[in-house]
Amino acid sequence: MQGQAGPEWSLGKWSEVGKIHERVTFKALAWLLERIRHVDDSLRSWQTIDTPEKHLTCERCAPKAPELRWVQSNKKVVAVEDPVQAGEYERRLKGRPSPFVTLLKLFDNGTGSVKVGINIPSLLHRAVTRLPTKDRTGDVTLNWRLHTNFIPAANSNLPKFKITSNKTDKEHEQPPNFIIPLRKEQLRSLGWMIRQESRDAVPFVEEEISEAVLDHLGWRAEGRAQRPIFIRGGVLADQVGYGKTAITLGLIDCTSKFLKKEFAKQDRRPGKIPVKGTLIVVPPHLTKQWHSEVKKFTGSHFKVLVITTVSNLNSAKVEDIQDADIIVVASNIFKSNVYLENLQLLAGAGGLPAKDGRHFNAQLQKTLSGLREKVDLLQDKDSLAVLNEIKAAQTRCMSFSKTYSLIYL
Repeated sequence: MQGQAGPEWSLGKWSEVGKIHERVTFKALAWLLERIRHVDDSLRSWQTIDTPEKHLTCERCAPKAPELRWVQSNKKVVAVEDPVQAGEYERRLKGRPSPFVTLLKLFDNGTGSVKVGINIPSLLHRAVTRLPTKDRTGDVTLNWRLHTNFIPAANSNLPKFKITSNKTDKEHEQPPNFIIPLRKEQLRSLGWMIRQESRDAVPFVEEEISEAVLDHLGWRAEGRAQRPIFIRGGVLADQVGYGKTAITLGLIDCTSKFLKKEFAKQDRRPGKIPVKGTLIVVPPHLTKQWHSEVKKFTGSHFKVLVITTVSNLNSAKVEDIQDADIIVVASNIFKSNVYLENLQLLAGAGGLPAKDGRHFNAQLQKTLSGLREKVDLLQDKDSLAVLNEIKAAQTRCMSFSKTYSLIYL
């Protein structure tokens, strides 16, 4: 191109257009860049990239969030971000490579050149970082695409969510210990549920997408990271009165023999006590209904333990949980202040924050780690050893609190 060069042009070298001058630059070059607004339409479909595992993470494109530190505030120990790491994190966020890069260069003869580039790896690194990592062993698949005629919608017009029908599915045979047979449509749902619980179930694909928009050209670039993970189960979304409780009991009945065999093969795992029973978490008013439905359809075949209050939970022994085939628990127990206090006391890892969020999640991980330690101690020694450790943990927490009080005086 030729014409009057502005101050944003560098003679003899490529210079990047910053965010401050981006709008003015694109406005001045609109007559030229209009020609490249609409490029190859094939880029609108997902393009696959093969990337070695060691190149999936990048601290420059997706910096790690700062760690949490625990300090005394208003007589409470609260979590705050490490100030040094937080400052570095903010600087790295601001210094991340831009997904879109515009370069200008002015030659000696007065001719200028413009380059508009897309930093696809940066988008992919951001997407990969947001994928869950705990207990994930599947390979990550990376894709990207580019829309070159993107206009932000004033209102999102998403398609309606549709629930998959199983009218064409094959009916499963009746559960072996049922007194009352299931209907044909219930047997179809039962067959679907059993397939979802099998080892051959279709894996669930976890997905994260990072996007960037270059408004001046109407371009939107997307980087997608996917990882398959094997998860048993699904959502039985039949209407009220269809008999979802009965179908679920049918699932328990049909798979109980297999699960008992699997249970017998289980070796001891750190921090866990093996339990053969099926846990049913329901609203409080449905606990009695579930108990009666078990008796109605299967008689006395299954041993049922019903826990409706924290008091019921406190009085239940470990052996009671292990002996039960079905454990029905009221959902409101887990929101009870008494339950949370018991959880904190047993774990010996400090109190849980009152609100959800990153601080709550961090303290929850400490609490779960403390619970695992107590479980191992219970199995290696006895309940008295656990009680002594709980008392010792309380003493440590009080000492920790006093130490921080002195620091912040």
